[in-house]
Amino acid sequence: MRKFLTLLCLFTLLSCQSESQDTLKLLSLKTPQGDLIKTDLVFTPADTMQGLSGIKSEDYAEDRGMFFFNLNDEERHFWMPDTYFDLDLFYLDKDLVVLDIVRKLPFYIGRANQELIPRARGVWCRHVLEMKASSPIAAKIKIGDRLEWKSSKTLQETEAEIIKILKK
Repeated sequence: MRKFLTLLCLFTLLSCQSESQDTLKLLSLKTPQGDLIKTDLVFTPADTMQGLSGIKSEDYAEDRGMFFFNLNDEERHFWMPDTYFDLDLFYLDKDLVVLDIVRKLPFYIGRANQELIPRARGVWCRHVLEMKASSPIAAKIKIGDRLEWKSSKTLQETEAEIIKILKK
């Protein structure tokens, strides 16, 4: 009986942690023009390194973006190994104001010849949003725009949850 209760407690704990991480990843960003961007939230070192590598263009919708959530401001550098579509990168401050944009960063299939892999210039910011360069939503976003956080958790609640997860 004791083993059963221990296993039940462990299963419940793991289930709650998984649920918590799933709710973090279900969010949208709203542009000043009213468009919604379905967003994949990444914050772990492994997910950040993976980014959009390996995802085919037909598998990533025009209204979708990858949001790199960071806990501090610093100079961010991005490169595009093993990507299959050009990207627009939006560099954001802690309040989701667009500070800078890199448009149409070319894709590069594979990881060989690392000196040929396209790299974006470094930009001082908190967060980064990547979208397909062909996206009509991405084309409307401009420097100075403030994106609106649309999630079951506020931006501050999300940050607190990410801090908890990263400490484990």
